[in-house]
Amino acid sequence: VTSDLGPSRPKPPRAILPRPSQRRPMFLSGLAEQRSKLKAVPVEDKRDRSAANVGLSGADVLADEAERWKYFFDAGCEGWFDGLKAHTFRSSFVELKREEAACIVEHWEERRRAIAAAETDGRSAANPEQLAALLAQAAAHLEPLRERLHAAVAAECAASSAGLAFVKLSTRSPKDSRTALAKAEAAYAVRLAEATEGVVSDDNERWKILSEEVTRAGAVASGAAALEMLLDSERIFEDLEYALRGPKGAEAEAGVYNMSLVARAWDPRLTLQSEFRGIAWGGRLTCLCQYVHPLCFSELLGLKDRIEVDCCELFAKPEVTSAVQSLGGNCIIDFAWLGPGDVIIVELNPFDGVCLGTFPASTGLFLWEEERDRAIMKGEAPFETRIRTERLSSAALKAQCNPDWRRIIYGETKV
Repeated sequence: VTSDLGPSRPKPPRAILPRPSQRRPMFLSGLAEQRSKLKAVPVEDKRDRSAANVGLSGADVLADEAERWKYFFDAGCEGWFDGLKAHTFRSSFVELKREEAACIVEHWEERRRAIAAAETDGRSAANPEQLAALLAQAAAHLEPLRERLHAAVAAECAASSAGLAFVKLSTRSPKDSRTALAKAEAAYAVRLAEATEGVVSDDNERWKILSEEVTRAGAVASGAAALEMLLDSERIFEDLEYALRGPKGAEAEAGVYNMSLVARAWDPRLTLQSEFRGIAWGGRLTCLCQYVHPLCFSELLGLKDRIEVDCCELFAKPEVTSAVQSLGGNCIIDFAWLGPGDVIIVELNPFDGVCLGTFPASTGLFLWEEERDRAIMKGEAPFETRIRTERLSSAALKAQCNPDWRRIIYGETKV
């Protein structure tokens, strides 16, 4: 349940990737094809290294794509939830039939064609009525899914102190939903109008407010609201398209499709500053950093040692180490530190040291392509916990975020 400022669950493997909130290139294109599309970037702007350094892998990143495809989907929450049930948020799983996944993918492709046609015709945007009609058509086909989803959402809302639930695929969430962003933008405007001049003039604080509202906008109270966000998300489209198609060169078999949906009780205790991302390598927790890494949270500065101890103690529990070993010993593990001695695991995510999870968008305050950081992440150097101690400059913070957020925060219409 996080904003675009924080790390993201690794998306389906691809050789060249943009930042998580800027995922617009063709899905799973080959390395050579993507390289041909890259634009020259000034040297001073190259700190944002969001592509994998494939030279570190020592092999073609797509050489074992079938194995990586399986690992990506096996790392979904349905694969580890039962083992970690006592240490994570309660969840209800919902069957997502293959034909329903295909309907969601088809809706996104139709939507994308409508938007592309508008651009070709010189219009600033696609006809809202056309997009609404496409959404209504897909929703009608997915009515049985909405009913199943609503039952799960109702069960999780009943267990939430806020009466809300969070819905995602077994892999990724629809946190890039335009519907959710519109809600967040409206709430952000209200909060900013009520804020003091000190907050309004502080980039770090304004980004915190928007991040909080984007997170809240992902909460739902009905199956219909959840379905609308699923249909409105490119992240959902990407994962389902990849799940349906299977790895490059492999025969498409209905039996290998294993996607599902999950509703989780919304827990208001999970705040921006409470989340921490860890890297497990060789079955050991090797490092930890704050999840929403571009922002500075002054309240965390005196808590680093306590947070580290608590997260390491939870990781050492047999159920947790067993779940990590089930993913081959290497994975990303997200913690929610709710107070001294009170830690919950948010989720496990794939991390293969080649292309899954190795992008800066996933590793936060550590960089896989930096030799020193990579040694820490692989357990070849002492364990380290990182918390941002100083605020980023306005320019650096702006560079971390996507064009939509820049538009909301700064009124910019161009990157």
